[in-house]
Amino acid sequence: MTEVLKQGYVNIKDDGIRSWIWSKRWLCLRELTLSFHRNEQTSLAYAIVFLKEVLSVNRTDLKPYCLELCTKDRTYYMSCKTDEEVYSWIDAIYSRSPEMGVSRPTGFVHKVHVDFDPNSGMFTGLPDQWAQLLSTSKITRDDYAKDPQAVLDVLEFYTEQTQLGVNFDNKWAGLIPQNQAQNKLISSPTTSPNQLTPNNYKKLEPPSSHGSGSSFKDLTSQITKRMSNLHMDRSQSPSPSRTPVGTAPGSPQLNKVDPHAETLANLNGTKPKPAPPSKPKDQRLSTMTEPQIMEKLRSIVSKNDPSTLFTKIKKIGQGASGSVYVARCNTSGVKVAIKQMDLTNQPRKELIVNEILVMKESQHPNIVNYLDSFLLGKNDLWVVMDYMEGGALTDIIDNNDTMTERQIATICFETCKGLDHLHSRNIIHRDIKSDNVLLDRNGQVKITDFGFCAKLSETHSKRATMVGTPYWMAPEVVKQKEYGAKVDVWSLGIMAIEMIEKEPPYLDEEPLKALYLIATNGTPTLKNSAALSPELKQFLAKCLSVDVSIRSTAAELLNDDFLKKSAPLSKLAPLLKFREANGGH
Repeated sequence: MTEVLKQGYVNIKDDGIRSWIWSKRWLCLRELTLSFHRNEQTSLAYAIVFLKEVLSVNRTDLKPYCLELCTKDRTYYMSCKTDEEVYSWIDAIYSRSPEMGVSRPTGFVHKVHVDFDPNSGMFTGLPDQWAQLLSTSKITRDDYAKDPQAVLDVLEFYTEQTQLGVNFDNKWAGLIPQNQAQNKLISSPTTSPNQLTPNNYKKLEPPSSHGSGSSFKDLTSQITKRMSNLHMDRSQSPSPSRTPVGTAPGSPQLNKVDPHAETLANLNGTKPKPAPPSKPKDQRLSTMTEPQIMEKLRSIVSKNDPSTLFTKIKKIGQGASGSVYVARCNTSGVKVAIKQMDLTNQPRKELIVNEILVMKESQHPNIVNYLDSFLLGKNDLWVVMDYMEGGALTDIIDNNDTMTERQIATICFETCKGLDHLHSRNIIHRDIKSDNVLLDRNGQVKITDFGFCAKLSETHSKRATMVGTPYWMAPEVVKQKEYGAKVDVWSLGIMAIEMIEKEPPYLDEEPLKALYLIATNGTPTLKNSAALSPELKQFLAKCLSVDVSIRSTAAELLNDDFLKKSAPLSKLAPLLKFREANGGH
């Protein structure tokens, strides 16, 4: 890794959906990159900006000592403590970003033949780029010998993402395998994961639309109805059945051995189990043309003037693509969040369309609900959704010393209800993590960020797409196997570990080593498993089974003993006290 030229703490936010939330982060500037870390002790970056992708860096009056860093895909705001600090960052970044506006590098394509020589313990035929990565990585020769295929999988995975300019906080899109299998999404697979092989590939298209907006009168009525349901009591929410999940008729009961026993042993650190090697399969998703995207968008937005339905209260976020406002519905008085975007500044319009479509089809108390959208003129898009004052679970974890098991159970239970709803509609989220779980001031827990959700059909019940954030990824994704909805269950388990240990497993490892450990170790080992209740450890074992066929579904987890410990949402309120100390931001 190259020398750090400048480093220090700043408060940072970007122009995404959560653009009103500032988080304290540790920045490291190197010759080619600017990396973002949770704190100065965390060596692994959760996001990286390539300096040749920087379009501009300037002072802004968003806060007293604040700079704006614009890249092709996103704008970051960094709040410092003094004028001198602001200008030192601006000068340091600007001086190393001489090619502003240069396009992204083309993707790396793996068309090489690599062998592993067991006698020398080395690879032959490695591309220079891979050889250089390995030479600076903490992956050892013992690791090579243990699972050489996993090393190659990780090299291909990592190289593709970094060559495309993607950071480790973003998501990746790819292609959907066209299988002939007719298995339903939530059914347990009848074949083992190693037997599932993609036959051929086709481009993934966004979910189909269900039509455009309604009349003004109907629209107002619909919004009023939606608003009246926003703050329903938890007792009014549909509660899952607590009856045990039975054995399917005719299924043989071979023995009473706990199928999660090996996973539980791995969590306790007593029996590490490497994941089996697999052949990498990956191609990239080709995006829709802009006219197609805009046609799709126009078909799903409402046709009315939103200013007659909502009154803006205040701006809570500003970015290169637009602004975020707190607003009030004129008919119900309920507060909402409005993201107002200038589409001329949106390079990935297909993600916006996909997110609207998924949210539109997935109304649920545990999902950040889409309320409506409007397109004024050709490029002024308004998206109206729930307002979540509590912010991201990430900031709750960072700003509380500990979380009780009951609080963890409550957040996992609420998240699991949202996942069960998505999965029942054949939708995989694919990026469940603390950043994408939000709370409101009453402790209501909701899943957000649906830009890269996958809509499945019965004939396309498995995917081979590398989408998600690596440290929360299931092994089958890192190893580029096909996968289904249970990848979200794995990520839920990792998110639970994040609440227990304040970070996901392997976060302090350098990227290649972390990916290798996910691919080969499978179920991570807990730092202090003895401090956890048997119910919590069993819950983690159900989520983090490497064998997908015995990993629980979200529906099954709703009956789990640990999640039965969940408390009323009011018990989460103490976790939000830091927001009050920060003036609600």
